[in-house]
Order: sequence, then C-alpha cells, then structure tokens
Amino acid sequence: MEYEGLTHDDLANVRALNRAWLRLDPEDSKGPPRLSGKRLERLASAPFLLFSFREHDDQRWKSLLDGGPQQDLLEERPIHASEFMALQSAGLAFLWALARRNPYVARLVSGAPLSWCEQIASRTLVQVLDCGARCQVIESRFDDASALYRRLWRRGGSALKEMRAFAQIGALQAMLTSRELVPCRRMPAAACRMPQPAVQVADKV
Repeated sequence: MEYEGLTHDDLANVRALNRAWLRLDPEDSKGPPRLSGKRLERLASAPFLLFSFREHDDQRWKSLLDGGPQQDLLEERPIHASEFMALQSAGLAFLWALARRNPYVARLVSGAPLSWCEQIASRTLVQVLDCGARCQVIESRFDDASALYRRLWRRGGSALKEMRAFAQIGALQAMLTSRELVPCRRMPAAACRMPQPAVQVADKV
C-alpha cells in the first residue's frame, strides 16, 4: 500500500505552528522556554509538532467529543492567554483537516494513534474547536525533565545541520515509537501487561 507523504504545504504549516509555539510567553502558556532569532527558526523546522494535544488520552477525548455543550465541573477551565488559545485552535484545525485528507501524515507529524485521527475526522470542525475552547489540551510533546527534551532543545536548533538533523530525527523516532513522552499521559491498563490468552493456553498444553 502506498502512502502520500508530507507535502511542502504540510511542512510549512508544521513549521508555522512550531514557530508560534516557541514564541509563546512561558508564563502565560506553560509553554517552552523563550528562544529567539535563528535558533528559534531552526528548532521550528522540526518535521513534527513540538506540542501535543494529548492524542493518546482516549478517555479524555471521548469525553470531550461526546460531552456536548455542558462541561464537567471537574474539567480543567480554559486559560485566557489569547495567543495560546489561538495556537490551540489553529493546531486542532490543521490536524482535523489533515486527518480527513491524509491520516498517515497527521499521525506522522503528531504521533497520534489512528483511533484519534478517526475520532476527530468523523466530527465537524466546529465540534473539534469547541473542545479546544472549553479546556486546555495542548502541552509540550516531551517531558521537560527527560534527556530527549534536553537534547532536542540544545541540539535541535543548532547551526550545524548534521547535529540539528540528528536531534530532530531522533526525537521524531521517539515520538513515533513511545507513548510515554509526557508523564501526565494515562498509563496503559494493567490488563495490557498480562500475558496473552494464547500464550497461557500453550503453556498448559
């Protein structure tokens, strides 16, 4: 099966969103440390979104998409930093459109599972943006205490092209192969760690 890869327009949008994320005021958005100039531009050129919408949190997104207009009293309240909320809306709109047009690329740039792409693609844009208007879902893609995050921050904006590519591609590979990049994400159910039934039966035979 052939998959259409990233287009120049897709990559331009990823870079524009990354640039906006890196320019956010950390005090208002709980975003990344402030960068400037060429270093910011080089880090923004990473071929994936530097921020996440908690795409692996199935329960949270099911609750948001199925919750209707009334918000749970225990749900996070929206924050009011206008630039932050504008980025959250723009990012969700971009991934919604991408998931409908090319879910393979949507997964590539966000690390999202297919189920999340199918969920948002099956809803209207207004429904998806309403979720973003009701609460904060955007967060840094990587745990800021991790070696991966520090390496990406130090080397992902390097003036040396090879070092920059090494850090960015390494982070992309980790994003696509690991679900535990941010500590607050929901841990897999205990049942997932149990041996498969087929193995158990085979052991008894």
